[in-house]
Amino acid sequence: MLLSVRSFGPRWAILGLSLCLTISGRQVVRAGALDELASFSELRDVDLGKLAGGKAITAQGVSMSGFPRGMSVQACYLVPLPLQKTVEAHKQFNATRHSELKVYLHRELPAKPTLADFQAFSGAPNNGAVRALVEATEKLGGGPGLLQMSAAEAGEFSKPASDNTAKGPFPASVAAFWSNLLHQRTLAFLSGGIAKQPAYDFGGETIRASEELTHLLKSQPKVRAQFQPLLDAASLNSGGGKPALSFELFDVEHRAAFTLGASYSKPVKEGWQNLDVQYYGSDGYFVLLSFYQFWPVATADGPATLVWRGDLLSSASLADLHGMERAGSVAAMKKEIQKTIGCLQADAAAGR
Repeated sequence: MLLSVRSFGPRWAILGLSLCLTISGRQVVRAGALDELASFSELRDVDLGKLAGGKAITAQGVSMSGFPRGMSVQACYLVPLPLQKTVEAHKQFNATRHSELKVYLHRELPAKPTLADFQAFSGAPNNGAVRALVEATEKLGGGPGLLQMSAAEAGEFSKPASDNTAKGPFPASVAAFWSNLLHQRTLAFLSGGIAKQPAYDFGGETIRASEELTHLLKSQPKVRAQFQPLLDAASLNSGGGKPALSFELFDVEHRAAFTLGASYSKPVKEGWQNLDVQYYGSDGYFVLLSFYQFWPVATADGPATLVWRGDLLSSASLADLHGMERAGSVAAMKKEIQKTIGCLQADAAAGR
């Protein structure tokens, strides 16, 4: 899932590393999960007592000093559900149920999507953010402007003399343009992974999603090693995996943006891993990777699942940030992730 963006058998029984903690009159069994978590993440002193009440803890990931467009944030939280139900809660999470997340549309796509699968824009709100996207699209005759796309893609937009037909807040020509662009980029991804995504110029620099992906993963060697089996199965740069596909429309700094995503999932040892890849964004960021590791833990109230989440983001807006400005961006990203986790935990508790 996207920010849309863009969305796990007890190790202690096998490893003999069990430890009981008393939390508000309850006992929580802490397994070797915490040792594994500490081995690859920046969250090395996780206190399950602080997580038991639904709190999510966050930290900045490894610094991407050699890649100024990159940023990483990590989070850890507890879901009071068994492993498989927690996995499903993450897969089925729909941010459009929570207005505070400002995700306007979320559409799951079939394995072989057609153009018709990208024409469901009627549910988008007629607000300032969406109107800003419409206005930017209608200016594409002079090039991409603020929108992230190739010159060839921008040249595909043609506004007719009369454009009174609308799909929700989108004039017919704007809706047709984005339907086609999202469809073609999805087909390109399915044909050969992120490497097949058309490059585009942004700020005088040629942006290739495959290169952004490589920089992000290279900057986080421990995370990359932890998720290498899942990354191998996904084959992100060459295709070949079997992802769950989706697209979203969301708010980025008061402008609506489209994003294309692919999700991968894999059982590992006694737990589970998931990877959400936002491989195209029309605004806001170039590539977003969200890794999830799930471990089962036992509580006096029943089975629960410990979740680690790591987000790797590439965005043009980060390139010139230093010191307090960059720290502010990290803090803002932490806040948004905590908000999303809170909404997911609420949905899981409600059985949605």
